[in-house]
Amino acid sequence: MTALKTRTPKSGPLARLAGAVALGSLLLGAPAASAADNVKLALNWLVSGKNAPYFVAVEKGFYAEQGLNVSISRGNGSGDTIKRVAAGESDFGLADTAAVIGAKANDESPVKLVGLIFGKSSVAILYVKGAIKEPNDLIGKKLGRSAAGASVNMFPAFLQANKIERSGINEVVVNPNSFLPLMLSKQVDAVLDQSSYLGRYRKGAQEAGLDIDAFRFADYGLDLYGDGIIVKTDLIKSNPALIKRFMAATLKGSQYAFENPDEAIAILRKTNPEIDADVGKEELLDTKQLAMTDEVAKHGLGYIDAKHMENVRDIVTKSLSLKRSVPVDEIYTLEFLPPEKKS
Repeated sequence: MTALKTRTPKSGPLARLAGAVALGSLLLGAPAASAADNVKLALNWLVSGKNAPYFVAVEKGFYAEQGLNVSISRGNGSGDTIKRVAAGESDFGLADTAAVIGAKANDESPVKLVGLIFGKSSVAILYVKGAIKEPNDLIGKKLGRSAAGASVNMFPAFLQANKIERSGINEVVVNPNSFLPLMLSKQVDAVLDQSSYLGRYRKGAQEAGLDIDAFRFADYGLDLYGDGIIVKTDLIKSNPALIKRFMAATLKGSQYAFENPDEAIAILRKTNPEIDADVGKEELLDTKQLAMTDEVAKHGLGYIDAKHMENVRDIVTKSLSLKRSVPVDEIYTLEFLPPEKKS
Protein backbone atom coordinates (compact mmCIF):
# COMPACT_ATOMS: atom_id res chain seq x y z
CA MET A 1 0.00 0.00 0.00
CA THR A 2 1.39 3.39 -0.95
CA ALA A 3 1.13 6.13 1.63
CA LEU A 4 -0.79 9.23 0.62
CA LYS A 5 1.58 12.16 0.74
CA THR A 6 0.40 15.44 2.24
CA ARG A 7 2.01 18.53 3.67
CA THR A 8 1.45 18.53 7.41
CA PRO A 9 1.29 21.71 9.51
CA LYS A 10 3.58 21.88 12.54
CA SER A 11 0.97 22.84 15.15
CA GLY A 12 -2.63 23.80 15.84
CA PRO A 13 -5.98 22.18 14.94
CA LEU A 14 -4.91 21.49 11.35
CA ALA A 15 -1.90 19.58 12.62
CA ARG A 16 -4.17 17.22 14.50
CA LEU A 17 -6.46 16.99 11.48
CA ALA A 18 -3.57 16.29 9.13
CA GLY A 19 -2.60 13.09 10.89
CA ALA A 20 -6.21 11.99 11.13
CA VAL A 21 -6.93 12.57 7.44
CA ALA A 22 -3.72 10.90 6.32
CA LEU A 23 -4.22 7.92 8.59
CA GLY A 24 -7.88 7.69 7.61
CA SER A 25 -6.85 7.55 3.98
CA LEU A 26 -4.37 4.79 4.73
CA LEU A 27 -6.95 2.78 6.63
CA LEU A 28 -9.43 3.18 3.81
CA GLY A 29 -6.75 2.09 1.39
CA ALA A 30 -6.01 3.33 -2.10
CA PRO A 31 -7.90 1.28 -4.66
CA ALA A 32 -6.03 -1.11 -6.91
CA ALA A 33 -4.94 0.19 -10.28
CA SER A 34 -7.99 0.04 -12.53
CA ALA A 35 -10.31 2.31 -14.47
CA ALA A 36 -11.35 5.24 -12.29
CA ASP A 37 -14.95 5.61 -11.20
CA ASN A 38 -16.60 8.63 -12.82
CA VAL A 39 -18.59 10.61 -10.28
CA LYS A 40 -20.37 13.96 -10.36
CA LEU A 41 -20.29 16.65 -7.68
CA ALA A 42 -22.95 19.39 -7.81
CA LEU A 43 -22.20 22.62 -5.97
CA ASN A 44 -25.03 24.69 -4.53
CA TRP A 45 -24.27 27.95 -6.31
CA LEU A 46 -21.79 29.63 -8.67
CA VAL A 47 -18.16 28.53 -8.37
CA SER A 48 -16.31 30.76 -5.89
CA GLY A 49 -13.31 30.75 -3.59
CA LYS A 50 -15.16 28.66 -1.04
CA ASN A 51 -15.20 25.79 -3.56
CA ALA A 52 -11.43 25.72 -4.04
CA PRO A 53 -10.94 22.51 -1.98
CA TYR A 54 -12.72 20.37 -4.61
CA PHE A 55 -10.63 21.75 -7.44
CA VAL A 56 -7.50 21.26 -5.34
CA ALA A 57 -8.48 17.62 -4.78
CA VAL A 58 -8.73 17.21 -8.56
CA GLU A 59 -5.53 19.08 -9.44
CA LYS A 60 -3.37 17.52 -6.72
CA GLY A 61 -4.57 14.03 -7.57
CA PHE A 62 -6.33 13.36 -4.27
CA TYR A 63 -9.42 12.03 -6.04
CA ALA A 64 -7.29 10.06 -8.48
CA GLU A 65 -5.46 8.43 -5.57
CA GLN A 66 -8.84 7.12 -4.48
CA GLY A 67 -9.68 5.85 -7.96
CA LEU A 68 -12.11 8.67 -8.72
CA ASN A 69 -12.59 10.89 -11.74
CA VAL A 70 -14.66 13.79 -10.38
CA SER A 71 -16.53 16.33 -12.50
CA ILE A 72 -17.77 19.49 -10.76
CA SER A 73 -20.80 21.52 -11.81
CA ARG A 74 -22.27 24.78 -10.51
CA GLY A 75 -25.54 24.84 -8.61
CA ASN A 76 -28.73 26.85 -8.55
CA GLY A 77 -29.38 26.82 -4.83
CA SER A 78 -29.30 24.05 -2.24
CA GLY A 79 -32.88 23.06 -3.00
CA ASP A 80 -32.05 22.39 -6.63
CA THR A 81 -28.87 20.48 -5.71
CA ILE A 82 -30.86 18.27 -3.33
CA LYS A 83 -33.28 17.47 -6.15
CA ARG A 84 -30.42 16.64 -8.53
CA VAL A 85 -28.85 14.23 -6.05
CA ALA A 86 -32.22 12.68 -5.16
CA ALA A 87 -32.92 12.13 -8.85
CA GLY A 88 -29.51 10.50 -9.40
CA GLU A 89 -28.30 13.27 -11.72
CA SER A 90 -25.31 13.85 -9.40
CA ASP A 91 -23.63 11.36 -7.09
CA PHE A 92 -22.60 13.98 -4.53
CA GLY A 93 -23.90 17.44 -3.74
CA LEU A 94 -23.06 20.46 -1.61
CA ALA A 95 -26.15 21.65 0.22
CA ASP A 96 -27.12 23.80 3.19
CA THR A 97 -28.03 21.75 6.27
CA ALA A 98 -31.27 23.66 6.85
CA ALA A 99 -32.31 22.97 3.26
CA VAL A 100 -31.59 19.25 3.73
CA ILE A 101 -33.71 19.14 6.89
CA GLY A 102 -36.54 20.96 5.13
CA ALA A 103 -36.45 18.66 2.10
CA LYS A 104 -36.57 15.56 4.28
CA ALA A 105 -39.34 16.88 6.52
CA ASN A 106 -41.65 18.17 3.81
CA ASP A 107 -40.77 16.07 0.77
CA GLU A 108 -39.26 12.89 2.26
CA SER A 109 -36.22 13.56 0.07
CA PRO A 110 -34.00 10.43 -0.11
CA VAL A 111 -30.73 12.22 0.69
CA LYS A 112 -28.43 12.25 3.70
CA LEU A 113 -25.46 14.31 4.88
CA VAL A 114 -22.20 12.33 4.99
CA GLY A 115 -19.99 15.13 6.30
CA LEU A 116 -20.03 18.86 7.00
CA ILE A 117 -17.97 21.42 5.12
CA PHE A 118 -19.18 24.45 7.10
CA GLY A 119 -19.40 23.80 10.84
CA LYS A 120 -21.10 27.21 11.01
CA SER A 121 -23.65 28.62 8.59
CA SER A 122 -22.55 31.49 6.35
CA VAL A 123 -26.08 32.96 6.18
CA ALA A 124 -25.73 36.60 7.14
CA ILE A 125 -26.80 40.20 6.88
CA LEU A 126 -24.21 42.25 5.03
CA TYR A 127 -24.37 45.92 5.92
CA VAL A 128 -22.67 49.25 5.31
CA LYS A 129 -20.72 50.16 8.42
CA GLY A 130 -21.63 53.46 10.01
CA ALA A 131 -25.25 53.85 10.98
CA ILE A 132 -25.46 50.09 11.52
CA LYS A 133 -23.29 48.65 14.28
CA GLU A 134 -25.46 45.89 15.75
CA PRO A 135 -28.55 43.95 14.62
CA ASN A 136 -30.99 46.30 16.43
CA ASP A 137 -29.74 49.12 14.20
CA LEU A 138 -31.64 47.51 11.31
CA ILE A 139 -34.82 49.12 12.66
CA GLY A 140 -35.81 51.94 10.34
CA LYS A 141 -33.32 50.84 7.66
CA LYS A 142 -33.83 49.40 4.17
CA LEU A 143 -32.89 45.75 3.75
CA GLY A 144 -32.50 44.15 0.32
CA ARG A 145 -33.38 40.47 0.00
CA SER A 146 -34.32 37.90 -2.61
CA ALA A 147 -37.78 36.35 -2.82
CA ALA A 148 -36.58 32.99 -1.46
CA GLY A 149 -33.50 31.12 -0.27
CA ALA A 150 -31.74 29.95 2.90
CA SER A 151 -31.14 33.48 4.20
CA VAL A 152 -34.76 34.50 3.66
CA ASN A 153 -36.06 31.30 5.27
CA MET A 154 -34.02 31.76 8.44
CA PHE A 155 -34.47 35.54 8.69
CA PRO A 156 -37.55 35.38 11.00
CA ALA A 157 -35.64 33.15 13.45
CA PHE A 158 -32.71 35.60 13.44
CA LEU A 159 -35.04 38.48 14.24
CA GLN A 160 -36.73 36.51 17.00
CA ALA A 161 -33.38 35.51 18.54
CA ASN A 162 -32.35 39.17 18.62
CA LYS A 163 -35.77 40.52 19.73
CA ILE A 164 -36.21 42.63 16.60
CA GLU A 165 -39.68 43.50 15.27
CA ARG A 166 -39.77 42.70 11.57
CA SER A 167 -42.34 45.43 10.93
CA GLY A 168 -39.70 48.00 11.82
CA ILE A 169 -37.49 47.00 8.87
CA ASN A 170 -38.19 48.21 5.33
CA GLU A 171 -37.63 45.09 3.20
CA VAL A 172 -36.97 45.47 -0.51
CA VAL A 173 -37.33 42.30 -2.60
CA VAL A 174 -34.88 42.38 -5.52
CA ASN A 175 -32.69 40.15 -7.66
CA PRO A 176 -29.53 39.17 -5.75
CA ASN A 177 -27.42 40.48 -8.64
CA SER A 178 -28.50 44.00 -7.66
CA PHE A 179 -27.51 43.71 -3.99
CA LEU A 180 -24.14 45.44 -4.29
CA PRO A 181 -25.26 48.21 -6.71
CA LEU A 182 -28.13 49.04 -4.37
CA MET A 183 -25.77 49.25 -1.42
CA LEU A 184 -23.29 51.39 -3.33
CA SER A 185 -26.04 53.78 -4.42
CA LYS A 186 -27.33 53.81 -0.82
CA GLN A 187 -30.78 52.64 -1.90
CA VAL A 188 -30.50 49.90 0.75
CA ASP A 189 -28.48 49.84 3.96
CA ALA A 190 -28.05 46.08 4.18
CA VAL A 191 -28.79 42.83 2.33
CA LEU A 192 -29.50 39.20 3.20
CA ASP A 193 -26.72 37.07 1.71
CA GLN A 194 -23.77 34.86 2.68
CA SER A 195 -20.69 35.96 4.62
CA SER A 196 -18.67 33.88 2.15
CA TYR A 197 -19.21 36.62 -0.43
CA LEU A 198 -18.08 39.47 1.81
CA GLY A 199 -14.83 39.80 -0.14
CA ARG A 200 -16.72 40.60 -3.34
CA TYR A 201 -18.78 43.24 -1.60
CA ARG A 202 -15.77 44.86 -0.02
CA LYS A 203 -13.84 44.98 -3.26
CA GLY A 204 -16.81 46.56 -5.06
CA ALA A 205 -17.28 49.11 -2.28
CA GLN A 206 -13.66 50.30 -2.19
CA GLU A 207 -14.05 52.99 -4.86
CA ALA A 208 -17.19 54.30 -3.18
CA GLY A 209 -15.30 54.65 0.08
CA LEU A 210 -17.72 52.33 1.87
CA ASP A 211 -16.88 49.62 4.37
CA ILE A 212 -19.08 46.53 4.43
CA ASP A 213 -19.29 43.98 7.22
CA ALA A 214 -21.58 41.09 8.18
CA PHE A 215 -23.75 39.73 10.98
CA ARG A 216 -23.58 35.95 10.67
CA PHE A 217 -26.78 34.40 11.97
CA ALA A 218 -24.64 31.72 13.64
CA ASP A 219 -22.90 34.42 15.70
CA TYR A 220 -26.15 36.08 16.75
CA GLY A 221 -28.34 33.48 18.38
CA LEU A 222 -28.77 30.87 15.64
CA ASP A 223 -26.07 28.23 16.05
CA LEU A 224 -26.74 26.67 12.65
CA TYR A 225 -24.66 24.19 10.72
CA GLY A 226 -23.78 25.25 7.18
CA ASP A 227 -23.07 23.40 3.94
CA GLY A 228 -22.35 19.68 3.85
CA ILE A 229 -21.86 16.84 1.38
CA ILE A 230 -25.02 14.89 0.57
CA VAL A 231 -25.64 11.60 -1.22
CA LYS A 232 -28.74 9.67 -2.20
CA THR A 233 -29.60 7.05 0.40
CA ASP A 234 -29.57 4.36 -2.31
CA LEU A 235 -25.85 5.00 -2.82
CA ILE A 236 -25.22 4.37 0.88
CA LYS A 237 -26.65 0.88 0.42
CA SER A 238 -25.20 0.10 -3.00
CA ASN A 239 -21.67 1.56 -2.87
CA PRO A 240 -20.52 2.67 0.60
CA ALA A 241 -16.85 2.27 -0.41
CA LEU A 242 -17.30 4.93 -3.10
CA ILE A 243 -18.56 7.41 -0.51
CA LYS A 244 -15.66 6.65 1.84
CA ARG A 245 -13.14 7.24 -0.93
CA PHE A 246 -14.81 10.48 -2.00
CA MET A 247 -14.89 11.84 1.54
CA ALA A 248 -11.25 10.92 2.23
CA ALA A 249 -10.11 12.84 -0.86
CA THR A 250 -12.47 15.76 -0.25
CA LEU A 251 -11.32 16.26 3.33
CA LYS A 252 -7.72 16.05 2.17
CA GLY A 253 -8.45 18.71 -0.44
CA SER A 254 -10.04 20.94 2.22
CA GLN A 255 -7.08 20.55 4.53
CA TYR A 256 -4.59 21.34 1.77
CA ALA A 257 -6.56 24.37 0.56
CA PHE A 258 -6.82 25.80 4.08
CA GLU A 259 -3.07 25.39 4.59
CA ASN A 260 -2.15 26.77 1.15
CA PRO A 261 -4.80 29.39 0.21
CA ASP A 262 -2.75 31.19 -2.46
CA GLU A 263 -1.95 27.96 -4.29
CA ALA A 264 -5.54 26.77 -3.87
CA ILE A 265 -6.96 29.89 -5.52
CA ALA A 266 -4.37 29.69 -8.30
CA ILE A 267 -5.57 26.12 -8.98
CA LEU A 268 -9.22 27.23 -8.90
CA ARG A 269 -8.56 30.03 -11.39
CA LYS A 270 -7.08 27.63 -13.93
CA THR A 271 -10.62 26.53 -14.80
CA ASN A 272 -12.45 29.57 -13.41
CA PRO A 273 -10.35 32.60 -14.45
CA GLU A 274 -13.26 34.99 -13.88
CA ILE A 275 -12.72 34.69 -10.12
CA ASP A 276 -10.58 37.54 -8.79
CA ALA A 277 -7.57 36.13 -6.93
CA ASP A 278 -7.86 38.41 -3.90
CA VAL A 279 -11.62 37.96 -3.62
CA GLY A 280 -11.32 34.21 -4.06
CA LYS A 281 -8.73 34.00 -1.30
CA GLU A 282 -10.92 35.98 1.09
CA GLU A 283 -13.83 33.66 0.31
CA LEU A 284 -11.67 30.62 0.99
CA LEU A 285 -10.40 32.07 4.28
CA ASP A 286 -13.99 32.76 5.33
CA THR A 287 -14.76 29.12 4.54
CA LYS A 288 -11.82 28.05 6.70
CA GLN A 289 -13.16 30.15 9.57
CA LEU A 290 -16.59 28.57 9.17
CA ALA A 291 -15.09 25.09 8.97
CA MET A 292 -12.61 25.25 11.85
CA THR A 293 -15.01 25.10 14.78
CA ASP A 294 -14.30 23.73 18.25
CA GLU A 295 -16.06 20.51 17.21
CA VAL A 296 -13.70 20.11 14.27
CA ALA A 297 -10.65 20.88 16.38
CA LYS A 298 -11.65 18.02 18.65
CA HIS A 299 -13.02 15.47 16.18
CA GLY A 300 -11.78 16.41 12.71
CA LEU A 301 -13.08 17.87 9.46
CA GLY A 302 -16.53 16.71 8.44
CA TYR A 303 -17.69 15.95 11.97
CA ILE A 304 -21.33 16.39 13.02
CA ASP A 305 -22.41 16.42 16.66
CA ALA A 306 -25.73 14.72 17.50
CA LYS A 307 -26.83 17.23 20.16
CA HIS A 308 -25.85 20.16 17.98
CA MET A 309 -27.78 18.69 15.07
CA GLU A 310 -30.83 18.23 17.27
CA ASN A 311 -30.68 21.93 18.11
CA VAL A 312 -30.28 22.88 14.44
CA ARG A 313 -33.18 20.62 13.51
CA ASP A 314 -35.41 22.21 16.15
CA ILE A 315 -34.56 25.75 15.03
CA VAL A 316 -35.19 24.92 11.37
CA THR A 317 -38.37 22.95 12.08
CA LYS A 318 -39.89 25.85 14.02
CA SER A 319 -38.64 28.58 11.70
CA LEU A 320 -39.90 26.90 8.53
CA SER A 321 -43.04 25.35 10.08
CA LEU A 322 -41.99 21.95 8.73
CA LYS A 323 -44.42 19.03 8.50
CA ARG A 324 -42.45 16.90 10.94
CA SER A 325 -39.43 16.84 13.21
CA VAL A 326 -36.89 14.67 11.39
CA PRO A 327 -34.90 12.20 13.57
CA VAL A 328 -31.24 13.16 13.40
CA ASP A 329 -30.22 9.71 12.17
CA GLU A 330 -32.25 10.43 9.04
CA ILE A 331 -30.36 13.69 8.50
CA TYR A 332 -26.74 12.52 8.66
CA THR A 333 -24.27 9.71 9.22
CA LEU A 334 -20.62 9.69 10.28
CA GLU A 335 -19.89 6.23 8.90
CA PHE A 336 -18.08 7.56 5.83
CA LEU A 337 -15.60 9.76 7.65
CA PRO A 338 -12.18 8.33 8.52
CA PRO A 339 -12.40 6.41 11.85
CA GLU A 340 -10.58 9.13 13.79
CA LYS A 341 -13.40 11.55 13.04
CA LYS A 342 -16.01 9.54 14.88
CA SER A 343 -17.02 10.54 18.38
